[in-house]
Amino acid sequence: MPARCAIFVDFDNVFTTLWGLDRNAALRFASEPADWLQILANSSLTGEPRRWLVARCYLNPAGYAPTPGEANDRLYFSRFRPSLVRAGFEVIDCPVVSRGGKNAADIRMVVDALDLLGHRTHFDEFVLASGDSDFTPLLQRLRAEDRRITIISPGYLSSAYTAIADRVVDFDGMMDLLAADANAASDGDEQRDAIDGPVNLSDSKAQFAELIRKRYAQAGTALNLAALAFEAARTCPGAKQSGWFGTASFSAAVSALDLPNVRFSQHHMWDSERHEPPTAERSNNGSEFPPPVALLSRELDLPRIEQADWPKVFDVLSRYAKNHEFNLTEATRWCRDTLADEGVQTARNAVGYIMRVAQFGGARLDANVAPEPDDIGRAFLGAVLDRASAIGLTLSPDAEDAVAQWLGIEWLAE
Repeated sequence: MPARCAIFVDFDNVFTTLWGLDRNAALRFASEPADWLQILANSSLTGEPRRWLVARCYLNPAGYAPTPGEANDRLYFSRFRPSLVRAGFEVIDCPVVSRGGKNAADIRMVVDALDLLGHRTHFDEFVLASGDSDFTPLLQRLRAEDRRITIISPGYLSSAYTAIADRVVDFDGMMDLLAADANAASDGDEQRDAIDGPVNLSDSKAQFAELIRKRYAQAGTALNLAALAFEAARTCPGAKQSGWFGTASFSAAVSALDLPNVRFSQHHMWDSERHEPPTAERSNNGSEFPPPVALLSRELDLPRIEQADWPKVFDVLSRYAKNHEFNLTEATRWCRDTLADEGVQTARNAVGYIMRVAQFGGARLDANVAPEPDDIGRAFLGAVLDRASAIGLTLSPDAEDAVAQWLGIEWLAE
């Protein structure tokens, strides 16, 4: 039976964050909400499909993102209202209510969520699309009421916020949602209807094992577990319905296959002999990282890149920006491959991490004038320090200098 769910989307928060990272992804999110909403309803993020009983999107009708070429160089959020309505969202207008440009979306979302807690329908799960940590008290209340919680946000999330959630769909997860085929999700529904009768789980289990082994052998980098589980749920009849063949989770079912050299993290799996681990899992490879760098790597998933390689990374990012029309997916692939050709082995998701953080810090790779390597490095460090401060991790001026020296950039600590 599908889980009874409510989804609340803070449109301004999610869209502007995506817009600052990948404008094509932001436009897909806003223009094709029916697709990703359908995929999310049938994805592997839960052990059962979702049924959206309430779907609300909170939007400032006068809000906009700056963009060249549009009227007044602005892309107004109201443009996306028809797409949201067609997708089944109830669009709640949340105009600015203060001089500081703050709208009331967050408080409206809180009030509506609390109202649903007392509704005659018992909602199994609440999905909040927002990176605003002000929702932390709401999440605490939802958890106390024994409701599942999923957070969707492409940006930085405070640990206090994510610790309460059952599931987090981060930037990479959103990219999987936006890139997935909605028709495939529909096929999954039809397949699920078709297998309501008896299913030969032995055949399905063999099919599952064949699929996972094939994807694992073909993978050139760490595999995203959510995307892989979504594919397995679509192509292996009865897999999810059987509780992943009695193992209770997708990861456990994969672990039971005893793949050679396999390693797992919360979101990825990889071959320790063939693949570079995701950023947080990478070993030091014998290098000694200064304590402040090791601290940031542990607390913020800062990529563990060798000291001599950081300037090369910033240089390659600058070269890409100067010679290509920016696309985040293509940029990460090109930069990773270029770095590999120049003797720097780093994971594609590590490159993506650095790109996103640098853009948050103000070094936009899609600007009319491409940033220089030093500009990218300083923007990256500034955003990292801001993020550290936001979670209560304040570095001393000497520690900041040590990190700057490791990154190979000039930095004047305050």
